[in-house]
Amino acid sequence: MRLPRTPFNPMADPSLPRYRQVFAWLQQAILNAELKSGEQLPATRDLARQLGLSRNTVKEAYELLQAEGYIEARQGAGSFVVELPAHLLRHAPVADPDVYPQQALPDLNHRLDALQAFRIPETRVSQRLQPALPALDAFPLPQWKRCLNQSTSRPLLQHSPLAGEPLLRDELVKHLAMRRGIQVDASQLLITSGSQQALHFVAELLLGSGDKALVESPGYPGTAAVMRAAGAKVESISWQSLQQGLPSGLVAKCLCVTPSRNFPLGHTLTLTARLALLNWAEQQRCWIIEDDFDCEFATGQPITALYALSRKQRVIYTGTFSRTMFPSLRLGYLVLPPALVPGMLKLRGYQDGGLTRLPQHALGQFMAEGHYSRHLKKMRQLYQQRREALMALISASPLSELPMIDAGGGMHLVQALPPDHLDQPLCQRLNNAGIGARPLSAYDPLTDQQGLILGFSADPVDRMAQAVSHLVRAYSL
Repeated sequence: MRLPRTPFNPMADPSLPRYRQVFAWLQQAILNAELKSGEQLPATRDLARQLGLSRNTVKEAYELLQAEGYIEARQGAGSFVVELPAHLLRHAPVADPDVYPQQALPDLNHRLDALQAFRIPETRVSQRLQPALPALDAFPLPQWKRCLNQSTSRPLLQHSPLAGEPLLRDELVKHLAMRRGIQVDASQLLITSGSQQALHFVAELLLGSGDKALVESPGYPGTAAVMRAAGAKVESISWQSLQQGLPSGLVAKCLCVTPSRNFPLGHTLTLTARLALLNWAEQQRCWIIEDDFDCEFATGQPITALYALSRKQRVIYTGTFSRTMFPSLRLGYLVLPPALVPGMLKLRGYQDGGLTRLPQHALGQFMAEGHYSRHLKKMRQLYQQRREALMALISASPLSELPMIDAGGGMHLVQALPPDHLDQPLCQRLNNAGIGARPLSAYDPLTDQQGLILGFSADPVDRMAQAVSHLVRAYSL
């Protein structure tokens, strides 16, 4: 029961809580093979004494390591490093984090080809049980108004920096380190007008006509539409294939995935699958676009982002505030490898010249004053209550005979349907009646699985009850 060769350094990132620092230290020791597969970790009490920390701090770190698949607890024996494939581990620290400097990437697409027109049908007016809608009835409007007022100043009437408002990027750096394990400089962040613009930027920069883009299935159809608009040949890849490991002969320019929580089924790729995916991308020189759409509301601790595990920096991370704040805010962001930053800023200059500063600064102020983290904590509790309420309403209805696919927290669940009940005509009838259910088949081109994607985050219980009653009647037709 030895410690890693690399000593624990609490000053490496003093902004992180101590348990996160211990977690990151042991995580890197396992990934760098300083701690071997099958090796026993010190008891929490012993390690706490050696590090000068409380036992609860070390226990939290061990629990997070176990939740992410790095260690396993054996009854009466202690905690041990899991058996991870040796070829997926690093065995040595990366000497230069900027593995792919810009001059070594001649295939970057700076031509800015015109986007092909595409249209994604969607409901612009909110409906009951509509997925991806936040609880606007619980949004802290007074605090947001105050931050907006504080951000209304003459300097902020000037053009925004191309990368986005500095205050917001600085606060995002802290948030991503705390919640997703991503350690980056603010210069690697680009603020966008949402996740769709982020995907457009990436596709324009990296893809040329005829390049192959792999898109996870099931998944959001807008992702494939953006790749096609850039001229790429889109190929769907099943979630099961990602879990089992992609064949070494498969070649693609980019891969779009939701490794932390698949949309809409909520599956999470195992640690071995995530490491294998990174290994495949590095061998094929493929870019991974990691869409982190609602991990803030997942059950339990959020797992480390794929971006944070990439040793050769082949991952581009996207996030959005539309679900954590409110849809009309229209702000999202990209976390980029350093090699892509100059090209992306050049592209932003041609595309839109930057976003308006006032809402960006207000959001940065909202985060700096602690309102954002408190709001997320409150919403996690509220969404858990509303999720349980919707499940109880369905369980008490004739729909209880049908399988329910619980996405593990989040903002929606999936109600499976029999094969002879087509979900798209049913959803059309429901949408016409003000019920915002989405058809599962529209998100999965590889199977004929039928189902309803039902949101619960935006609706109080009384609205849910009315919607479920209407859903039962529509299903019985």
